Amino acid sequence: MQECSVTLYFEGTAQVELVRTQVDLGGAQQPQGCVRGKTSGAYTRCGCFQWTSGVRGVCVAFLRFVLSERDTSVDYFLSGGKASLAASLDYALSKGPTWLEEMFGVGRNGTLFARRFFRISNPNRKRPGPVVISVNGAVVNSYHIRFFWEGKPVQEIAALKTLLTAIEAQDSTNTDAPGRLRVAVSDSE
Repeated sequence: MQECSVTLYFEGTAQVELVRTQVDLGGAQQPQGCVRGKTSGAYTRCGCFQWTSGVRGVCVAFLRFVLSERDTSVDYFLSGGKASLAASLDYALSKGPTWLEEMFGVGRNGTLFARRFFRISNPNRKRPGPVVISVNGAVVNSYHIRFFWEGKPVQEIAALKTLLTAIEAQDSTNTDAPGRLRVAVSDSE
């Protein structure tokens, strides 16, 4: 896969939620479109997803990756213990639900392309400690990941951090994570 791009569309101010995705795998592959809902409804040739912790994990992973490339005060990875966004995304990647196939596509041999987009340490929490997930920069460049919020492109660091914080704040059940990861600029500068 070369020249991949990912576009995430968000709506909402009181609670920010992903409403649509487009993943372009490059080459001869058709872009993968996915919309929020139990079915794709009026959208033809589109997959669907629900606003679950696994989907929030996808959003946070991409936001952290892009932010870390532009601001060194932001960790590039998503980390957490039981019931965290990291654990939810890890679980989804190991089980391969339909929404991941529809969002990222699947190879001829049935392998989910989503598994190429993410790198995982401590998959399925087989050993003590958190699961850690990062976006695979060899598959998608941070400048080929785009975010839209309320129909407008989100490119400034402050707006990206606001979007990240709004989504991470929805994850209040992270029971054994070592603490909140850095999002803001450190005081040591």
